[in-house]
Amino acid sequence: MSNLLDYLKWRGDISFSQDPFNSIDGMILSCLSYVKLEKVLPKKGKMTIAQASEKFFKIHSEAELAKDKSFIRFAPSMLKALSEADRFKDAYLSNYVNEIDISKQIQFSAVTVDTPDGMTFISFRGTDDSIIGWKEDFNLSFETVPAETEAAKYLQNAMNGRLNRVRIGGHSKGGHLAIYAAAAVPIDIAMKIEKIYSFDGPGFNTEAMKSNKFKKIQPRIEKYIPETSIIGRLLEDSTKPTVVKSSEVGIMQHDPLTWQLEGKNFVTCASTDKISDLFDETMTGWLENMSFAERKVFVDELFSVFEASECEYLSQLTKVGIKGIRAMLVRLGQIKNDTGAKVKALVKMFFINLNVLKSGGENDKLISGLLALDSGSKK
Repeated sequence: MSNLLDYLKWRGDISFSQDPFNSIDGMILSCLSYVKLEKVLPKKGKMTIAQASEKFFKIHSEAELAKDKSFIRFAPSMLKALSEADRFKDAYLSNYVNEIDISKQIQFSAVTVDTPDGMTFISFRGTDDSIIGWKEDFNLSFETVPAETEAAKYLQNAMNGRLNRVRIGGHSKGGHLAIYAAAAVPIDIAMKIEKIYSFDGPGFNTEAMKSNKFKKIQPRIEKYIPETSIIGRLLEDSTKPTVVKSSEVGIMQHDPLTWQLEGKNFVTCASTDKISDLFDETMTGWLENMSFAERKVFVDELFSVFEASECEYLSQLTKVGIKGIRAMLVRLGQIKNDTGAKVKALVKMFFINLNVLKSGGENDKLISGLLALDSGSKK
């Protein structure tokens, strides 16, 4: 089995005229927006992927890039692989936008890619495994987040004056933004979109999917999720997703570099696994019985527990340490009533999915205590 980087190495010499654009190409370009290009691309004009890669690695040292502990740390390596692949190196990049404001809970980034087959791909950046990023994904259950509004503006501006048809997509929240933007822009622009790719992106509220604009774009959506999908199963979907095999376990399957490929196709599974199904059933049941105001309280309380650990990324919870676990236990004990019971249940799901119990030491004893919490316990 292979992954995205293997695909670029083994099939990068095959042009689009020899083998047309496929879903693997869509995932690669969806992940391209994870690369920080603000000091690389000009504010106006275009630059090839090969030129952008050369400039990027002049600006950023290997030592600097090694400090990135999030799962999207693979993105610079992918940029380099793209620059060495005949299939992609002459594609043009333009219109890069990157807006991150923690105080406003916004993470929005996008880039436009003119591919050698005469088409345009608009890539919307998703979330990494940062706690603030995942919280924004959960916020989609009760509000229009700032990134959605920005995505619609970006798509409309990028399409202004374009005659050619386009493809759009993203991984994680980026996949959600691609669908949201396509449904939000004027219908004449939406009709120029050939394909919309969502790779483990959250769904939508039922009300949103009932709109005529959403119904018009629905046939063009392709959605892919891993076996243990969490983010990709938030909210409702009108498109049945393709389930992809991953080399990882639990929520770390959200990492696109773990998705398994064979040739130019994903290695698929018949269905999602029991962990993903349990999460989906639990969240769907809760959200259906909550008002938007109640959903906000629930999400704020849930992520206050993770924030108490002082970790920046969810993946860091595997090594959070005794102090962090104790702080999380204290915060859990402060959340009362029915909301507290739901938060405790979901925190336990996260820790089980992280597969953190390994060493048998003091840290594991505290985590075991956290997992043993019931809805009426206090720590």
